[in-house]
Amino acid sequence: MPMADEVIATEESLTAPLLEPAASPRDPSVEVRLYRRGTGPVAVFRSGLVGPRRDRLPIRAIQAEHGLRSIFAFKAENSRRGLRIRPDPAGGYSALPFRDGAAVALDGEPKESWTKPASVIVAGLLVPAVMVAMALNGVPETLRSSMVANAVFPPWILASAVIIFARVRTRPRAP
Repeated sequence: MPMADEVIATEESLTAPLLEPAASPRDPSVEVRLYRRGTGPVAVFRSGLVGPRRDRLPIRAIQAEHGLRSIFAFKAENSRRGLRIRPDPAGGYSALPFRDGAAVALDGEPKESWTKPASVIVAGLLVPAVMVAMALNGVPETLRSSMVANAVFPPWILASAVIIFARVRTRPRAP
């Protein structure tokens, strides 16, 4: 009989499902461990398999439910993101089959707000426009008396701002 202060150590495998197996063979499912940008898991849930042979993961449904832009295969042991899992254009399920009762680790990229890219574009267009207006019309008296701007912007400053803006917008992002 174990003592009250004795701790029973249980080994937990990352490949063993945390949830109980599917209720019946008629509705196959997999256990999904969902990570967000490599942190988590933020959600552990059971997802039913769909498709013609009921062996595909409903990617679009998972993306919509958890607010994700894209889903990647994920290895939790070494925190490495794998290939992107793309949904089928017609059905919205994965191209790769999954086995009933499997434990799947997915890494999701959250959707970004449209205000961030819109504000970057507006700022990128507004700053050069103000610089051009100041170069053509001269510096207003209110700015001339302040310490912020006391000279007309040379054309090379405007060209530099446009080049920097273009480089920032086309820079590739790390996965």
